[in-house]
Amino acid sequence: MNNNNNNNNQIANANQNQNRNEMKNLEKKVTKNLIENYSNLLNGNSFKDFSIFVENESNPFEIKVHKSILCSRSPFFNKFLKEQNDIDKIF
Repeated sequence: MNNNNNNNNQIANANQNQNRNEMKNLEKKVTKNLIENYSNLLNGNSFKDFSIFVENESNPFEIKVHKSILCSRSPFFNKFLKEQNDIDKIF
């Protein structure tokens, strides 16, 4: 009887370890996919809905950004854009 209990415990432990490994692999795949998706979103010009204009004497330039990402990553821009939500471009 004791051998059956040991075998059952070993099987249960093996199943738990397999489930943990499968979850870790799934988490890695999801994380990798999410990073790739955000990278494509940030590097592409599609759907960018806000511009930051940088005035520099020799080289003024525009940075196109996504408001939602800007707001989620910066408390300053989150507050600022909530206050200015009806303005498309701020100079």
